[in-house]
Amino acid sequence: MELRHLRYFVAAAEELHFSRAAERLNISAPTLTQQIQVLEADLGVVLFRRTKRSVALTEAGRRFLEEARATLRQAEQAAQVARQAARGEIGRLEIGYVTSASCLGLIPSVLASFHRENPWVELRLHRMETVRQLNALTQGQIDLGFLRPPLRYPSGLTGATIWKQPFIIAMPQDHSLAGENRIRVALLADEPLIASSVELELGFGGQIHEIAAEGKFTPRVVNRAPDILTILCLVAAGMGCAFVPASFRRVAMPGIVYRELAGPERNALLAAARRKDNPAPAMKAFMRVLKATLERRDWATAH
Repeated sequence: MELRHLRYFVAAAEELHFSRAAERLNISAPTLTQQIQVLEADLGVVLFRRTKRSVALTEAGRRFLEEARATLRQAEQAAQVARQAARGEIGRLEIGYVTSASCLGLIPSVLASFHRENPWVELRLHRMETVRQLNALTQGQIDLGFLRPPLRYPSGLTGATIWKQPFIIAMPQDHSLAGENRIRVALLADEPLIASSVELELGFGGQIHEIAAEGKFTPRVVNRAPDILTILCLVAAGMGCAFVPASFRRVAMPGIVYRELAGPERNALLAAARRKDNPAPAMKAFMRVLKATLERRDWATAH
């Protein structure tokens, strides 16, 4: 039994006139009659009671009509789901992000745009540092990562820098330098610094050492924290200063002031990384929206 047999049967059952049903199906009446006979033979039942003047459904035919309609609806739904999946309109995406990326404004903006265009794609967010994202991407646990770009991506991964923003200094509000609008790096030579944990060094460690090198000193790290928000908590507690991306100005934590660094701009970089072998249409659709969002740039309010 084929789906076309069900379509032929439903048309004949609704018209109760083989010539009209054949015209509706764009086939000849003899062909329709033959196909109905094939269907009845497959089922081993009589579906229609025909006379020279009328066509009527048998009891088996009435019961079968209900199921045939339901089967055709289900088949059409399955076909529609397949087409939507091929266009990237349904599915699920697992997305990793570093905390500072969420403060930048890009992620909320691109998620909102993507959801408007693809409301049936489920989006799951996972906050994790860069190293964990790279591992999760390699193992297929996430599809896309917003992270700090490494010097070299692991085999099988690819990524591109999508945004940069300057580093600023977060310091306790009663710090002796808090009255300055722009801080010379050399003035921080003897300051205790709060830095990221070793796991986060891939993202910020090298850059922070480069900033300190400009001031001709080695960073005096007195404490480390697993994420940027914890770093800010330690700064607010008066335990030291910290270099953070400019987007963290939007984190209005009591006890902290943010000041720009004097001299050349030193940028924190953000990249979008994914597996090279991820052919999912939903991923391709997301990357198109991400590109369009970056080109629009009306979300960029970090500076």
